Amino acid sequence: MTVKKAILAVSFGTTHDQAEKEAIAALERDWEQAFPEYTVRRAFTSATVRRKLAERGLHIPGVAQALEAFSADGYTHVWVQPTHLIPGEEYDRLKAETLRWKEHFSFLKIGEPLLMQEEDYDTVVSAMCGRFRPAADEACIFMGHGTWHEANRAYEKIGKRLQKDGSGRYFMATVEGVPALEEILETLAHETRIRRIRLIPFMLVAGEHALHDMAGGEADSWKHICEARGYAVTCVLHGMGSYPEIRRQYVRKCRKCLSGIFYGISVGPGAGGSLTLDGADCIRRCDVLAVPRTGYGRTIALSIVRKAQERIAELFGGPFSDYLELEQKEFLYLDLQMTRDEAVRSRIYNGLAEQIGELLAAGKNVGMVTLGDVSVYATVSYLAAPLQAMGYEVALVPGVNSFCACAAALGRSLTSISEPLHIIPAGYDGLEESLRLPGSKVLMKSGKHLPEIKQALREEGLYEKASMVKDCGMETQEICWGLDEDTERNSYFTTILVP
Repeated sequence: MTVKKAILAVSFGTTHDQAEKEAIAALERDWEQAFPEYTVRRAFTSATVRRKLAERGLHIPGVAQALEAFSADGYTHVWVQPTHLIPGEEYDRLKAETLRWKEHFSFLKIGEPLLMQEEDYDTVVSAMCGRFRPAADEACIFMGHGTWHEANRAYEKIGKRLQKDGSGRYFMATVEGVPALEEILETLAHETRIRRIRLIPFMLVAGEHALHDMAGGEADSWKHICEARGYAVTCVLHGMGSYPEIRRQYVRKCRKCLSGIFYGISVGPGAGGSLTLDGADCIRRCDVLAVPRTGYGRTIALSIVRKAQERIAELFGGPFSDYLELEQKEFLYLDLQMTRDEAVRSRIYNGLAEQIGELLAAGKNVGMVTLGDVSVYATVSYLAAPLQAMGYEVALVPGVNSFCACAAALGRSLTSISEPLHIIPAGYDGLEESLRLPGSKVLMKSGKHLPEIKQALREEGLYEKASMVKDCGMETQEICWGLDEDTERNSYFTTILVP
């Protein structure tokens, strides 16, 4: 198959030529320069803007029309990157409209708006405050669009971060949401030193809202309202898209969209039967499987995946004989070293993260298959952190954790009513104190410490109550309803349950 790749730059749109050139067109040009191997086209989400432009002979497609044209032109991989500031109504509609075209392409992905992750707010506030530095008697009020959608909290977050500056001279107000301009002016009324106000669009383009609601000559314009309060007012008539530092953030957003996603995929314990539908679907969609490999060359998580594929084929027949598409995968083997030396561990995992990062930068989705559940003592966390710091998207697929599977194998519940449950690493130095906690206890990865654990259980009077499962769900599984049934076979995957 010939791969044709494209970026669809989606904006609300504007009818003002200068605003379009210095913001939207400039941003699209930055994407073309940053990603020359992709075709960049545009779409406007506002039907009103498109209609007015069409009356002037300028025909800009909507999202559906643009995707239809990409499909007709033979594009196989399309990344839809919005220029929206917040994940509000426009972004919700964009996602819904884009997903309807998923079957028309081999790959279709939607990127994030400017303000999505917590770190985005700090980056944007820093950029805007760095550009606009008020004089001692001046306050800067940013004009946001505002919305009654829950995403309006983005403006409230911006406002709080502006207040962290400490000078009391940066404020956020909105046209159609909260906080309103009147609230800001009430606050400024107590600041006798402030005699001047600078109004600045917190919008991609300086369009209708900036030219009329902010700087217009009407009595209800922000400029007129502020002047009526006795302030000298200046208006900035440039949108955020005209600032290189903001466009660089949009380039980072687009690069993140173009990059693959790192998935931590829970495969459960045992022989593949605990792999969830979500986990199977994620494995199927990943280009690369990152497979943990022990010092003995064992790839237990991968063996569980292969057994799951066998189970799928048995249940659903020939057409599903390679449902997980394992034969088409690229495999990256992760040689892990279990150590408590943080410096050594950091060096190992940072090196592995760099290898995965190269694959993600090439647009490949990488799934790391993980025993049990990815949120419980899983090595995937050591890779997720550096990858997120490098700007890559990380997603976790939950699954069946080993201690729940052990409880099921023993035919008992872990807790009841309001009883607490404590998950304890067997090598933990404070084991004795943990055993005294009220409620049920689960001792994870007990194999290497079994003699000491048994002794501690005896000393705390819990030995007779404890049960144990080794290699849960595997061919070598051992169930010990009482610890006296132990065969003394050492297994890393030994879990003790204490009711």
